[in-house]
Amino acid sequence: MAKAKTPRNGTKTNGGTAEPQVSPAARSEVREVKRTLSEVRKNLVPINLDEEIRRRAYELWEQRGYESGHENEHWLLAETEIRSRYSQRQHSA
Repeated sequence: MAKAKTPRNGTKTNGGTAEPQVSPAARSEVREVKRTLSEVRKNLVPINLDEEIRRRAYELWEQRGYESGHENEHWLLAETEIRSRYSQRQHSA
């Protein structure tokens, strides 16, 4: 049986998987892009804002003993909490 050849195209094998060799300059660029993306994400409001508000309103309803008749109060309180959380992120950035 023939022995498997090692690649000669600038890749380094690591336990059977080939990994491309990356220069230190390219690595620093990748780190910079990742850092920039994480900063951008801090300022974004999630697409499912209503879903997050809905979950928080449900938590409030649970905390208050599943008491009916306060749906609007729970929703408004949850909406205030969630929206203030995202406005604080935008002001601190």
